[in-house]
Amino acid sequence: MDQAEPLQQAKAIALALEQLADQLRPEVIRAARLDQDGRRDLDRIEYSLGTIGKALILTDYSIDEEKDIDKLKAFRESQKGMD
Repeated sequence: MDQAEPLQQAKAIALALEQLADQLRPEVIRAARLDQDGRRDLDRIEYSLGTIGKALILTDYSIDEEKDIDKLKAFRESQKGMD
């Protein structure tokens, strides 16, 4: 994978997250909390954001990529028990 592809991926992810953040207004959250499926969707959003945050924190430039991936997988596994 050349250097340009991951940079383009990061740009696309950032744009998508910004657009989604604009849509997650208070009235959307409040409506979702009133519904069982909506609450489950909010949990999924929270989990996804937590995973993204952890990936950003755990990815250390001084550690090799395999160790970063192992740390992220371990974090995701630890979160599965919290559902």
